[in-house]
Formats: sequence, structure tokens, C-alpha cells
Amino acid sequence: MTTAALARGANTTIDETAVKALIAWRAGATVDPCALLVDAGGKVRGDADFVFYNQPRDASGAVSLSTDGPAAATLAVDLARVPAGVDSVVIAGSMDAGTFDTVPGLAVTVTGRQGRVLATFPVLDVEPVAAMVFGEFYRRQGRWKFRAIGQGWDSGLAGLATHYGVTVDEPPAAAPEPRPEPVSRPRPDWYVTPDRPGVLRWWNGTEWSAQTVPLVHDTPAVCGRCGGPKLRSYAGVPSTCRRCEPEVNGVLAGWRTKAARVLAASGPTGPAWDELWSELRYYRVREEAGREALRPAAVHHLHRVLTFAFADGIIEQHELDGFDEAVRRLGVIDPAISGMRRRLQRGLELGLITNGAVPRIGQSTLHLDADEILHLEVPAVHVRNLAKGPRRSSGRLIATNAKLRFVGDTAGSDLAWAKVLEARPEYGTVVVAATTARGGGSYEVGDPEYVAAVLTGVLKIAKRIVAAPGQRDSRSVPPAIRAEVWRRDGGACVECQATEYLEFDHVIPWSRGGATSVGNLQLLCRRCNLAKGARI
Repeated sequence: MTTAALARGANTTIDETAVKALIAWRAGATVDPCALLVDAGGKVRGDADFVFYNQPRDASGAVSLSTDGPAAATLAVDLARVPAGVDSVVIAGSMDAGTFDTVPGLAVTVTGRQGRVLATFPVLDVEPVAAMVFGEFYRRQGRWKFRAIGQGWDSGLAGLATHYGVTVDEPPAAAPEPRPEPVSRPRPDWYVTPDRPGVLRWWNGTEWSAQTVPLVHDTPAVCGRCGGPKLRSYAGVPSTCRRCEPEVNGVLAGWRTKAARVLAASGPTGPAWDELWSELRYYRVREEAGREALRPAAVHHLHRVLTFAFADGIIEQHELDGFDEAVRRLGVIDPAISGMRRRLQRGLELGLITNGAVPRIGQSTLHLDADEILHLEVPAVHVRNLAKGPRRSSGRLIATNAKLRFVGDTAGSDLAWAKVLEARPEYGTVVVAATTARGGGSYEVGDPEYVAAVLTGVLKIAKRIVAAPGQRDSRSVPPAIRAEVWRRDGGACVECQATEYLEFDHVIPWSRGGATSVGNLQLLCRRCNLAKGARI
């Protein structure tokens, strides 16, 4: 079935969620495609919603940019992942030299699964502008549509960005010295040789090298790397080149090891990180293949970020933002990442509760005094370690602004907040430390972290304790000790070698006098940590 080409201003319904917008033109011009995620007011929510060659993926991971050679680029859009606050995804482009009326064969093709063409838009009768909106994906009555636009700005990329609310740095007072071509893409890469349009030459970021390769357009049947035939695609697996595949796999094998070392040393930032991706471009390995090869090391790095964030017992907004920035820079997609972010988000919420944003329970069967406010009521088992062994009593743990109560099946206790020293989660229980034996001890509850956060928040309010910014519990692990313990234990649980849901554990528990030192700390996964608590 042939899809009719759209005229300027026309639209069509998009019936798939994972789509690609291919922007292509005939060689001889340099176009920098980009995308903007804009709200109902036609503005980006922040600079992270601007996708271009220096930021090839937005914060949500819904839109990503890849270069398909010197005369084509693809913007992959996962419409199902576009944030709810985004009304449309604008597909645009700019030129540092020349205007769009001189670009031959400019066209936009929207494809879905297995390359099925959903819409085409040959961009004709173009005005002499240096930046242009080719089209947009937009929401309409619960469905997505694509509209062909073809309008632009003669003020270039700055005009385009400013129109949509992207922050644009002021130009320097004095113009810099002219740089060698290409000026629009200064990063190291292969570019069309100015005097030989059919040849690509390597630009190392400072100067042209002597190395050249033929310019070949990548297609489903022809390899853009060597010009040879590709194997046929099947069952949704992209077509591959039999000649290049062994060489590419060899490059990726060594590159994967280097990438893991760089992540362990400095994370996904800095010159060493940029050099990794320059190396892939030099060997003409697709960025998507690099991201897939990087995925295990990237997920392990994110687990490290998560473990270090929880080491001080408090999650703050900057730690959640730092995690999101690391995910954006890594550019990998893995189901584990969503789970890690949920843990951080929960940690942030518990931190707010700990600092006084405690819940209020409006309805209860309890008899409370007129000025009492109920903050917590949960089933609990009170565990007291007596000379004859542990004694367990089932009941309910109740916290109000006046006192902490335990209402057991046979007995109970009331504990004024003035007699409570602290409440903390420990090995799957909540430990209440008090100046009196009555009411203190360990409580087995369904969600120890939440219960401990509520009790701590109520305790702070009752004692009028104001936490200073950046204040940490004395059990928190300093950054230098975290790094040394992580290196010594190899970023894995010392009991079962798991690399997920890791925690810094005191070998001799802190509550029993254990020090926060390298020698008294170890990495345990959550399961082994809870199992240790059951043995103590």
C-alpha cells in the first residue's frame, strides 16, 4: 500500500507508538536535525526538552537522535513514553552555513514497525531560512497525529530555540577566528570532503586527517559502512552486513571493556567519556550498537549511584536529578532503571516525612484526646529480648502527636515522645530506642522504612528538632569510605555476588557499637541483609 505524500499543513493519524522521523536530503548540504518537546503553550518545559546533536536524547528517553550519514538523520519517538505535560513533539532542523532553499531533495518520512511508511512530506518551495520546522507529532482527542509544516526562521537555530523557550547563550563580544570545516558539527566524525562530495574524511575535532572512505548511503539492502549487501531482516531484527559484522563485534568487545573502566573511574562525563564515542564513530559503528553493548556496565553504574545515594540514609532532590542525568547521558534502556528510579523517588518521599511532613489519619476507631492527632496505626509484633529468649506480642503500633502506643492482644504500653531517643529501620524491623524499657525494642511491621520515617518525623515535631541542611545520621557512610568498600567488594554482595539492590552493611551492627569504617562495612544485597538480621 502506497502512502500519499502530505502537502504543507496537512495531517494524518499515527496508529503506532514507536515511530521514526527520517530527515534526508541529497549530499552537498549540512543540516542539523533536532526535536523539541513542547507543552500546550508551545514552549519547552526546560532545556532538557531540546534534542540535538550535543544532547541526542531528552530526559524522559521518549525522543532520541541518531545520524545516518552525512545526508540523513533519524529522530526516534516513543509516543507512549512522551510525558503527560508535553502536547507535541516538534521535528525541526537548522543550518550553520547556507539556507534551506539550497538543500536538494529534502524530505521527511515517518515510519513504524518494520519500516512501514506512515507519512511522507517532500519539503518543497522552501524560503531562504536557516532554521525550519519540518513537522510535528501532536495529541488530538487521545490520539497522535503528524502535521506537515515546512516553515522557518531566517535567524537560524537561535531564532528557532528562542521561539520555543530554549535558553540561548549570548554570543561572545568578539567573533572567534574561523575554524576549519565542518563548523556545524565540530565533534570528531566523518564528514563529506569539501572538494570531493563522494568521499568522507575524518575530522578529529581540530583538523582534517588523511584518512578517507567512500560515501555510501545506508539502506535496508546496502551497508553504509562497506557498500556490500546486507542480510535480509526477519521477525523485526534489523538487516546486517555479513562482511562488517565480525569486525564491528570485535570493536565492540574491546570498547565495552574500556567503557566499563571509564564508568568506574569518572562516570558518563568528561573527556574520556567523549573519546569513547569518538572511537565508535571512527570505526563507523552505530551509536545504537554501542548503547546496547554498554547496557550491562551502565546498569551496574546506576546501581552504584543508587547504593551511594542511600548510604547516608537520606535521599534529596539533587540525588534524584543526578540519577536522571546519568540515565540521560548513558542513553540505555533497561527495565531495571525504572525500578531504581522508583526506589529513589520513594526515598525522597520518606525523607520529607522524616523531616516533618508526616501523614494525618482522619478516621480511626481509637479513643483519642481532643488535641491528639493520629499519624500512624499499623499491625505490629513487639519483639523483646528477655533472659529466657525473645518474647513476641502481636498488636498495633500507634503514633499520635502526644505519644507512641503499642496495643497488644494481652498487654500494651504508652511511651511519651520525651522518652524516645530514635526510631530506625534495621534488618526488616523498626527499632525504637528509649530511655525506658517499657515501649522500646524492635517491632516487626509490614513496611519498616515507612514506619521508621513517620516515627522519626513525629519525634522531631514533638521535640521541636530542626534538621540543619545537609545534616546526616551518625551511621551514614562518608563518600571516601563508600568508594573504598565498593572497590574492595567489587560492586557485588559479599554473600551471593548479586549486583542489584545493594546496601552498605555494618558487620558489627551500629546499634551494638560497630564503627562506620572500611573494616566494619561490607556490601550486601537486600535479601542477604535481611537474612543476616534474622540470624542476629
